[in-house]
Amino acid sequence: MSQEGSRKSLRLPGRWRSWALATLLTSLALPAATVSARPADQAPAAPREAESAVAAEPRIVRDRVGYGAERRRQMAAYSERHYGDREWRLRDPDAIVLHFTASDSYSSVWSTFDSNAPNLGEEPGVCAQYVIKQSGTIGELVRPGIRCRHTIGLNHRAIGIEMVQETGRGPHWADRQILARRPQVRAALRLVAWLQARFEIRTGDVIGHAMANDSPYFKDLEGWRNDHADWLERDVRTFHKRLRRLG
Repeated sequence: MSQEGSRKSLRLPGRWRSWALATLLTSLALPAATVSARPADQAPAAPREAESAVAAEPRIVRDRVGYGAERRRQMAAYSERHYGDREWRLRDPDAIVLHFTASDSYSSVWSTFDSNAPNLGEEPGVCAQYVIKQSGTIGELVRPGIRCRHTIGLNHRAIGIEMVQETGRGPHWADRQILARRPQVRAALRLVAWLQARFEIRTGDVIGHAMANDSPYFKDLEGWRNDHADWLERDVRTFHKRLRRLG
């Protein structure tokens, strides 16, 4: 799976030969719903893109990793250092980040997330809220209302989705394998569409890990940047086209 990122202020690496190993770790929390009052004669505001589509909840297997009081404390401390708020909950997520695992084993990903091993010298360990098997089975490893370390600069604003896939010939090749694997990509599309409707997330804010540094929601007070190349922008555009066809 993809590692959270890098301390260095790097863009995408020019080479991904050692990237496959580095991408074996990652990071990612129920938002509070708010209702705003408006006069009866006032026209309603234009709906966000995700509000216009009705998406049914896909079948999700709750396969939770350990996220007890100590890990929550660690996540709150991490958030204070990197985002300026001492919080472990993910309230009102604004984005979804797509990843692939850089391995072909769901069980190894689950074990890594459950281990809570330090990443880049900091606690807590990495995780993503969802992991999708090649068969199309969706595992919810962490509730979407909890932060996970999956993407530097966005863990306080984004839900992370991992898809089981080896790096193989490179990031673009790996993205294309997922896009061509019908059970897996269909599950990913349905999960993303449901999360968009649930949390009012725009399609433009469904991004790949490789795009994270350019997100308007990106923030890291320690100056960390992502150096991953999983889910390149051109492949995310293909994902977006298919996502819009669901509506």
